[in-house]
Amino acid sequence: MITDADVTKLKKVFATKDDLKGFATKNDLKGFATKNDLKALEARQDSKFATKNDLVDFKDAILHEIKGLREEITIVIGYKDQIEDLDYRVERLEKHTKIPPMASI
Repeated sequence: MITDADVTKLKKVFATKDDLKGFATKNDLKGFATKNDLKALEARQDSKFATKNDLVDFKDAILHEIKGLREEITIVIGYKDQIEDLDYRVERLEKHTKIPPMASI
């Protein structure tokens, strides 16, 4: 004979009807696209959805832009280093020749 303790133990191990009510039913799943729906959508020429190739091309375009921006930043930093070097050299010349700095003229 099954006791109340056995029923409690079984409820802990197995799912009850009330536990399963939160899961999707067949009717709930009817709203999703089927494999045939997706193939038909792919076959349409006027589709406005991105394909895998579209996403790859978009990724490549973004990476190309990033590479260009990085090169521009490198150039700007190079100019900044050159300007700092020139400023340092001018300061050394001003100290050596006793010429007053440009800001005080």
